[in-house]
Amino acid sequence: IRFASSLLRFAIAFESIWLLAMEKTSVEDELTLTVNTDCKRQKLSTPLLEDFKADSSQKLKALHDHLDIVVEERSREVKLKENQLKILSLNLVEVQKQTEAARIEALNKEKELDLLRNEIKSEETTLKNTQDELESKKKDFGEVQKQIKAAETEACHKLKELDLLRNQIKSEELKKKELRLRSSVLVKHEEQPIQAETELWIREFSSDSLDRDEVSSYLRALSNPAKFVLDLVEGQIRDAQRRQRSGLQDPVVENLVMFFEELAKTGGWDKDQMRFKAMQVGTQWKKMIVIESPSSSLEALAFLLFIVGYEVTRLIDKEETVLLATSVLHYEQGPELFHLLGLNRNIPEFIRELIEDHQYIPAARIICLFKRKDFSATTLLMKEITDLRRRSSVEKAEKRDIGKFKAIVELAAGYDLDIDIPAGLTAKLMLQSKNSTPPVIHCSTVEETCGSGSSSVSKATSSQVAATHSSAGLLV
Repeated sequence: IRFASSLLRFAIAFESIWLLAMEKTSVEDELTLTVNTDCKRQKLSTPLLEDFKADSSQKLKALHDHLDIVVEERSREVKLKENQLKILSLNLVEVQKQTEAARIEALNKEKELDLLRNEIKSEETTLKNTQDELESKKKDFGEVQKQIKAAETEACHKLKELDLLRNQIKSEELKKKELRLRSSVLVKHEEQPIQAETELWIREFSSDSLDRDEVSSYLRALSNPAKFVLDLVEGQIRDAQRRQRSGLQDPVVENLVMFFEELAKTGGWDKDQMRFKAMQVGTQWKKMIVIESPSSSLEALAFLLFIVGYEVTRLIDKEETVLLATSVLHYEQGPELFHLLGLNRNIPEFIRELIEDHQYIPAARIICLFKRKDFSATTLLMKEITDLRRRSSVEKAEKRDIGKFKAIVELAAGYDLDIDIPAGLTAKLMLQSKNSTPPVIHCSTVEETCGSGSSSVSKATSSQVAATHSSAGLLV
């Protein structure tokens, strides 16, 4: 379009120059005609002709000059238009080249597009074949699933039959054991029925941990399961006293925990009838436990389950209750025992109550167990040490004081607390204790720094750690 416009302008300019040239020729013709006419007139009047000729020459010269100027200007414009026309021609050539390149590129793109279309068609064909194969395999898989479900159903039936057989076998074994116990009791002297029965159960159950289903099945098969469990506990305590042990063996305690838990589920037995004997057995068991610092937190748990199950919680006072409950708080049963023993389940409030009652050791134990940053276990234990120093300076140290000192040492070692224990107090309490050896450390949780100490790791099992976090969720 630009090129055509330039050509049009060039044509108009050329036409203008041509018209001017034609106008110049016409003027010259007119002047010649005029001169000829004047010549004729000159013959008539020579002076007038001379004047007219001179005047016409001047006019003709002026006209020639004007025409030269106009022609020169038009020539410049024509040259300019020619230059523009050359530039437009060059641009047109460049545009043609670009157009040709674009056409070639478009052809190449079209070829590539055809290739892509062919590839897509090929992929669609392959995909369709794959889908057909998947459908076929899906049908086959459905058949396999049906076969698997049928096999699983059959396996479930087999497992149920196997469980029934196992339960029957266990029931028969338990009945045989009960018959052996009863026959043993009848054969022996009437004054020793408890000892005979418990000794047999010690041989049967104290060596290995029992299965919970086995314990539950056996207790439900007994006519008086509460009496049997109580006799079993009494037999274990007598056996430990006869062997001069400081506590019950761990396998026995683990089994007793299961017995107490399953006994609570059975129900239907007269607690009032068993309470008097339970008080007697519980009193003997309590003497074997260091309340302030139990050598086995598992035994402390079993003892608490015992007094709660047989409703003899008056065996221990409030301070002893708090000490024992805080020593088993990391177990799964800890939060529920807190509730059953009537203790406050709100940890911050409970810690404040303990501090107000000057029960610094259980308060420090909870602070360390739950990593409370709003209290200082170190400060509380130092207060307890101050009280121990004051009491030991005026009177002979009691068993409870020795137990508290042992608990302080255990907490300091188990949680790496920075506590300054006077050497004089240590020597005095250790000399007054029955065993002059240093206290054995029994740590039952895995916790980091509490108070002002650095991090410390104890020998707790992973299940206890998980139970600790579970307790934290229920109590805090």
